[in-house]
Amino acid sequence: MIAVIADITVKDGSGEQFEAVIAELAEKVRTEEPGTVLYQLIRSKTDANSYKFMELYQDGAAIKAHGTSEHFQAAGKAMAPFLAGAPQIEYFDAL
Repeated sequence: MIAVIADITVKDGSGEQFEAVIAELAEKVRTEEPGTVLYQLIRSKTDANSYKFMELYQDGAAIKAHGTSEHFQAAGKAMAPFLAGAPQIEYFDAL
């Protein structure tokens, strides 16, 4: 399995809108992506603008399916106005 951690910072005051976009996306990921084992957004307790995605995929094909899905592409466009910068993404081997 492959794990992904994505660090995301949103613009001040954009958290609610960002979270709403992600809630819709996460529901589609859970119902339409069988290769996605975990897709969880978390927010920092000390910085309300700091988020991380914890993601776990069965394999590289599942990551590709996620990234090319229509719902992921639409969410990317919807969340873009709320982001303070590009997400920082790191890939890991799940042990």
